[in-house]
Amino acid sequence: MWGEGVKKGDITVKQYLILLSVGLMPALVKLVPGRQAVYAGRGAWLGPLAALGPVLVILWLMSTLGSALPEGGGLGEFYCLCLGERLGRLVCGISAVWLTAVSCFALRFCAERFVSTLYPDTDLGLFFLVLLAMVWWLSRRELAVTARAGQVFFYGIVAMLALILGLVLGKARLDLLWPVWVEDVPEVLRAGWDVLNAMSVGMGSLFLFSGVGGRRGGGSLVMRWASGLCAVHTLLSVAVLGTFGAQLAGRMQIPFFSLAKEVRPERLESIVAAAWVFADVILLSILLRSAQRAFELAAGRELPGLSAALALLVLPGAYLAAGSSFALEEAFDSWERMGKNVVFLGLPLMAAGVGRLRRVV
Repeated sequence: MWGEGVKKGDITVKQYLILLSVGLMPALVKLVPGRQAVYAGRGAWLGPLAALGPVLVILWLMSTLGSALPEGGGLGEFYCLCLGERLGRLVCGISAVWLTAVSCFALRFCAERFVSTLYPDTDLGLFFLVLLAMVWWLSRRELAVTARAGQVFFYGIVAMLALILGLVLGKARLDLLWPVWVEDVPEVLRAGWDVLNAMSVGMGSLFLFSGVGGRRGGGSLVMRWASGLCAVHTLLSVAVLGTFGAQLAGRMQIPFFSLAKEVRPERLESIVAAAWVFADVILLSILLRSAQRAFELAAGRELPGLSAALALLVLPGAYLAAGSSFALEEAFDSWERMGKNVVFLGLPLMAAGVGRLRRVV
């Protein structure tokens, strides 16, 4: 998928990765390490490192095989090349529907997290409307506008993470992190699978790669980016487990926000939760833009403004995703996670295998 040259309206690989970094933060923060600590215990902090190997292999495979694509090609064009036009368009349609469904879950999780952290008595609908209004505005602009917004949010989030880690890591207790024995390896690998599942959204965003130019040397940049993202997630996990321990962290809804309470000045967690709204906006914008591109490839024609229309359709979907926060977690743990494994990991790897067998990539 790597070439060279940046056309007007396109973004660079670096801008795309910064945008994706911000978009992945809500999913990764949800993991740090809450549910992982329940079954992986003190070894949960090794989950991101366990995920790094498979992530690098998948990225290497996709970038190598994607080199057969013409400039301006993305995941949808990759499907059509490997599977043929008819089947490729069908897979694009399936991906588009699932990207829209994941957007509904993402919006509901964003609202539940914000309301439970800051305003427990606030109706979810108000948050839905505010967030979707921001997403709708971005969806009507070029991808480059969203990328510039992502860059602004990225530097703010990085500064906030650096502040929290700098103040907390030095106080982490080693006895809450170590030792991890050989018999803990299966649980650590399971934690790694959770991280891989959260990062799989990035594979779905490759539908947007048709709008990325200046791709020469992008393969090595993507590998470094994935390594850095797993390293940051590891440090966050160390900070949480080293502060609270696995037993307490496993009972927390959002351990990262609880960690912010340990940092002075007081009420920093409110600032963190508010700042994370911008990451939620970027995530939803990426998902809906990717869904639009996938729908366009499935339909065989451009559908201007579709992502803005989808932003409005996501509103009832977020309400219908689950009747309560507990039911939402159950749905996420069952078919939402499985669907991401199939659509965002299984389908691209299947297409790559078929493409190699057909010798078209």
